[in-house]
Amino acid sequence: MFKNILIPIDRSPVSLKAAKAGIQLAKRLGASVTIYTGLERLERYYGDEGIAASPTAVKTLQKRTREQAERVVKDVAAIAAKNEVPCKTLVDEPVSPAEGIVNAATKNKCDAIFMGSRGYGAVKSLLLGSVTQRVLATSKVPVLVFR
Repeated sequence: MFKNILIPIDRSPVSLKAAKAGIQLAKRLGASVTIYTGLERLERYYGDEGIAASPTAVKTLQKRTREQAERVVKDVAAIAAKNEVPCKTLVDEPVSPAEGIVNAATKNKCDAIFMGSRGYGAVKSLLLGSVTQRVLATSKVPVLVFR
């Protein structure tokens, strides 16, 4: 059925739980997984009273954020390896999380996306937006939502 499943993670407990379930699904199907996380762009950072952080501070923050993201995808890849599921990892800086997920699925020739959802109600999702809803609306491959 599915041969390569994209599993996007955002370092939240919900996405980690979904990643474990996605890896189990891949194992049962004999599929590989691509673990993906997108970094928020930090071109400028403003602290209290609207004061901009120095470029050096922003670069340090960007570096630490990337290191954390790479550590998380590496940890999830270790779970895949423990379950004998072939795994690839990807960290990038998309324009938006949903666009990054859909682009990662396309570029890596994934035939499904398995992602977690926090399950916000309709009003909260409308106000805050939902990455899952945007992926569902724009993905050309099936999206499995784990709650």
